[in-house]
Amino acid sequence: MDIRYDVENNVVKVEDIDLCPQSLDINFIGVCSHCNSDVFSMSYHPYEDGMLVIAKCNSCDNIYAIIYDKDWNWQSEETISQFFDLKSCNDLKFLDSINKKKLAAVFTPAEIDSMYTKARGEKYTRQYLYRARKKYVDFEDLFGIKINI
Repeated sequence: MDIRYDVENNVVKVEDIDLCPQSLDINFIGVCSHCNSDVFSMSYHPYEDGMLVIAKCNSCDNIYAIIYDKDWNWQSEETISQFFDLKSCNDLKFLDSINKKKLAAVFTPAEIDSMYTKARGEKYTRQYLYRARKKYVDFEDLFGIKINI
């Protein structure tokens, strides 16, 4: 199962579905399977017919996704090793929703590439993104679409 977590916004992405937290209560969850230290909850997310709890070890900082059924019976546990940034994901979805011909009418290929690279959270060429940002107002005037990446 592909589970990713946005630590800043406490959002879990399970198989490309964003799950917002129902609760941010901090509770003792159990013992870390890696170092035997205490594990405490970070966020609770409704999932299928139960609950997905994100928990963190106090010692080794491992983060776990623990799945419970509706009666709070443990179902499975997975160490989270992949993280994402919700804002970047939304920026990328937003860029993908814009017609490529409209982007190409205002921005150079290098500027478009820098906008996509920044939206993915990767290292981008600042010079091209800076040039693109100077054209955001022109793009909005032409197409009525406001870009803010």
